[in-house]
Amino acid sequence: MFHAIKLSKSDPTPIYIQLASELAKLIQEGLLYEGMKLPTIRLLSSQLSINRDTVVSAYKLLEQQGLVESHIGKGTYISAHPQAAVSTSNIILPESHHLCCSHLSLSPDFFPSTLCQELTTQIIATEGWEAFCDPLYRSKRLLRQNATAFLNTLGIKTHFAQTQIITSMEHFLLSLFKLSPKLGICVETPRDLTTSCYLRSIGAKIYEIPLTPYGMDLEILEKYLHTGTVSYIFVNPYLQNPTGLCYSKTYLQKLLDLATQYDCLIVEDGTYCDLMTKHHYLPLINLCKDGRVIYLYHFSRMYLPYMKYSFAILPTQLLKRFTDELECHFNERFLQYYLASEAFLTIRNHILDTCKERYHYLLKALDPLTDVLSCSNQEGGLFIWCKVPHKHYPSLCLELAEKDMIIAPGELFATGSLEDCFRLSISQLSYSEINDLIHTISQVLLH
Repeated sequence: MFHAIKLSKSDPTPIYIQLASELAKLIQEGLLYEGMKLPTIRLLSSQLSINRDTVVSAYKLLEQQGLVESHIGKGTYISAHPQAAVSTSNIILPESHHLCCSHLSLSPDFFPSTLCQELTTQIIATEGWEAFCDPLYRSKRLLRQNATAFLNTLGIKTHFAQTQIITSMEHFLLSLFKLSPKLGICVETPRDLTTSCYLRSIGAKIYEIPLTPYGMDLEILEKYLHTGTVSYIFVNPYLQNPTGLCYSKTYLQKLLDLATQYDCLIVEDGTYCDLMTKHHYLPLINLCKDGRVIYLYHFSRMYLPYMKYSFAILPTQLLKRFTDELECHFNERFLQYYLASEAFLTIRNHILDTCKERYHYLLKALDPLTDVLSCSNQEGGLFIWCKVPHKHYPSLCLELAEKDMIIAPGELFATGSLEDCFRLSISQLSYSEINDLIHTISQVLLH
């Protein structure tokens, strides 16, 4: 039965909502009945080839709607009278246009389809058959140089020999994990759960460090570091964490001092940093003098969504120990030419200008709601992290769902409870859609 569930990655609706909707349909049709146990998180994620955290989020959503009940140590069961719950919850989303402000994927409108044909033609005309092979590793070197040139525009000064092109983040993280005998990894919470979920699956011990208004709680962090079991500290110091918090220079220096004192490395995620609007971007890696920082930039998330490329800067002491598995095939040649093209500069400027304008438009539109809605990140980026009074949160979520306005609830970014918070992304929104969104939020919060 569960193998037949259809999930679409091309649908802007988050996968966890699609899964919850499919399960709700099975409940409504009587195929899942009162007292029936749902598959374990591990089993269903394996059957559907999705992340375990996606299943967790879907089960949480069903539980919030009264469709299922979770019992620690026993599993998740269909609750009593689920048909009544379905009829009032409206969790089954109708097949209509969704106003999606939950994920950070940019609209395809930024990336003209003609670009693919133009660059492909240019590559073939220039390289001929050599476009499909790289026996002398010439293109591999050029690709690293172009990636390094891009990172230089962010203010990061590094030699191309330290730059790695990542085609599989899972393989990269596994390679990092194998470099240290210590199993502990410290991560922020709230956060995107994907990375820590994978790290846990390969044997890492994940230590969750709460975010304060200034950054990671350094007192709690040091308690874990003092155990001597921590190999890496994963941080998103600028915009990337779900709250959009930006660490100060003083705070970053304290973090570096702790990493040096307890002999561990920091993995810094700088994705979306070029969308900062208020402050000058100061990468943590630029403050580091002893090779304690590994810098990551998920390039495809911002500028090439049809492929999966990330860039990493490795400390010199890791270069000889790290296995570079990059092979320059046609896709890598495409990335090389794209980075060096005028088209990329045009697309990049268009993305940055448009997103900054829409971000400020949304922020200004939310201003009349400051008495009932707080926004914790106002530095720029693709989203705004919001918090509303507890009494309004359930009705707001229900009203938005009924109007096909999809938000990212705070529960998606924490393994524990994180109620009353949600993330609003502008990556897919037009100005008219922002107005519709604010109108709906205002109706709930001001009445």
